[in-house]
Amino acid sequence: MDAPASSPDVVLSGRFEPVDEARYVHVPFDVPAGLGQLHVRAEYSDRIPSDPLLRGGNTLDIGLFDERGTDAGSPGFRGWSGSNKLSFTVGETWATPPYRPGAIGAGVWHVLLGPYKVGPRGLDYRVEVWFDPDLPPKESARLLRPPPVVPSLPPAAPGWVRADLHSHTVYSDGDSWPDEVLIAAAAAGLDVLGITDHNSAHADALRALGGDGLPVVVPGVEVTTYGGHWNAWGADRWFDFREPTPEATAAAMGEAVAAGAFVSVNHPKPFGPDWIYGEGLGYHAIEVWNGPWLHLNALALAFWDAHLRRGERIVALGGSDTHHLRRLDIGPLPLPRLGQPTTWVEVDGFLTPAGVLTALRRGRCFVSATPAGPRLYLDHAGRDVSVKTVGANGAALLLVSDAGGVASHAIAADGWEQTLPFPADAPYVRAQIVDGAGGVLALSNPVWRDDR
Repeated sequence: MDAPASSPDVVLSGRFEPVDEARYVHVPFDVPAGLGQLHVRAEYSDRIPSDPLLRGGNTLDIGLFDERGTDAGSPGFRGWSGSNKLSFTVGETWATPPYRPGAIGAGVWHVLLGPYKVGPRGLDYRVEVWFDPDLPPKESARLLRPPPVVPSLPPAAPGWVRADLHSHTVYSDGDSWPDEVLIAAAAAGLDVLGITDHNSAHADALRALGGDGLPVVVPGVEVTTYGGHWNAWGADRWFDFREPTPEATAAAMGEAVAAGAFVSVNHPKPFGPDWIYGEGLGYHAIEVWNGPWLHLNALALAFWDAHLRRGERIVALGGSDTHHLRRLDIGPLPLPRLGQPTTWVEVDGFLTPAGVLTALRRGRCFVSATPAGPRLYLDHAGRDVSVKTVGANGAALLLVSDAGGVASHAIAADGWEQTLPFPADAPYVRAQIVDGAGGVLALSNPVWRDDR
């Protein structure tokens, strides 16, 4: 958004050195009484994109707190756009997404600045603020889409639904509005869509979406820190992301759990970004499959396996992490697409957001490459385990326990069912379908011996 033609009312300037990298700073400024709108614009030196593979320059994140304060969970948090939007408007009746509209109270406001990357020459910044510039709302272009044509997919087993639990919209760094993403999810064959924008909780707006043949929306927030990302579904507030330490992250996760959220560590793998906070922080799940399998997801799977070997009953999830509907490719690897992967969830009764989260808490889910499958159902069968695969003819089934791979079987039919012995002395067993090159096509959550 262009800046107003007039000179700014406030100019904030300063400098970050390399030692300041990955630490947030709150820069105060005074707001007089009687205003109805603020416009903020930031600029800085040696700017480079946020891609973690790029170094040598600067990337600056930005957010805004109003006069109600900067404490964790404060209602004064008006939004965070990272490095995606460095120019935005906040007013009584409208605001640039992901910022929240509302009263412009008099007092001390704070611009939140986060030097995500600081190059060798340092980062010089300038933040300009205009009072009451009277800017009209400016909505980004919208995709003109007909009603979605839902693909003809093989029916799931009774009670099982197709979900993508991780996606983004213009309320963070996605390129499309929530309703556009929802329509695209329906066209992909999904029954459930998790919208999890970065440090942006807008559950009220999302609850109005869905229905009329569109997927059920499970609102969430991706808490985006400089040491890793985590999702919280089912809560209506933001959670603190400003201190990249295990202690602060555990405290924020604890607040999310206390608020009723279902919490997952996201993409713990290099360039995911990786997860630096260690383990045992109180999360319920791990996103073991994020985007295309070959995007280093084997390392996230190993992170989850380490929890299982210690006896921790952490749930495995998948999510596409879709940001783009308008662009097909960026760089040498394909962009994530909705439903790739798909988390299949067994929901009791009517399909509701609460029902989805209840099933996830119980671990009643598995992950596969697409909404078309293949499908992998694993359960107890007395002292043994039952395995059913659908759409995996010609692939192989692996059984994995705390000792690693314990058995393999060729899948010789489109609908393949077997009762297999529970590995001797193993506390749990899980399964995965792999192709001829060893690539994972589907993976289950474990069944535990003592749950029989």
